[in-house]
Amino acid sequence: MKKALRLLAIVLTSLVFLPNVLKAEDIEDYKTLNYRDTLKAEEMEEVFTNYKESDDQITIYLFRGQGCGYCRAFLTFMNSITEEYGKYFKMVTFEVWNDDKNWDLMTNVSNFMNNPAGGVPYIIIGDKVIPGYNERYDDTIKNAIVSEYNKDEDERYDALYEYFHQKTDVRNTTVIIWNGVFTLVGIAVVLIFVNYRFKKLENLLVNSESKQDNKRK
Repeated sequence: MKKALRLLAIVLTSLVFLPNVLKAEDIEDYKTLNYRDTLKAEEMEEVFTNYKESDDQITIYLFRGQGCGYCRAFLTFMNSITEEYGKYFKMVTFEVWNDDKNWDLMTNVSNFMNNPAGGVPYIIIGDKVIPGYNERYDDTIKNAIVSEYNKDEDERYDALYEYFHQKTDVRNTTVIIWNGVFTLVGIAVVLIFVNYRFKKLENLLVNSESKQDNKRK
């Protein structure tokens, strides 16, 4: 009986703490840099003035490798258009060559976007993926920035938000399933306990009646 009570306690404890165990990841769980800090990390001088980030801007996601020539070429291009286009965007970058967790994120996000990454830079603007960089992408990048910015805020697409949100949905479903399983186990334990107590009481009554019959004889 002590074992049954101990199992019941474990079940109830699991129901309380399981959702925390399955907490979904978020972008804050990864090492990132903003636009300016990325330029500094690559030892690139800003050629723009009066750039500042705001909640109104769209977010460009860049998966990069420290010292990667194509990544630097992309940043050089962005540096050159920030004076004109900087009001439209801010940037979040993930260095992947020296950070396995960021590399795994790039792999997972690129699969989520149905455009697997073959290397860096891997650039996401709204729902548009630019897998790599050379000058022929320049107009595509500028058009994607303006197009996404001009959308109503509730129509803008944030790839990382969508990625983490779908992971949260999956984990919440898992939590619900496991909570259901543990609840059923808990009910079973309670029923076993009740059945045990009932049989024990029944046996006591039978023994009591048997003793009374013996006394009458």
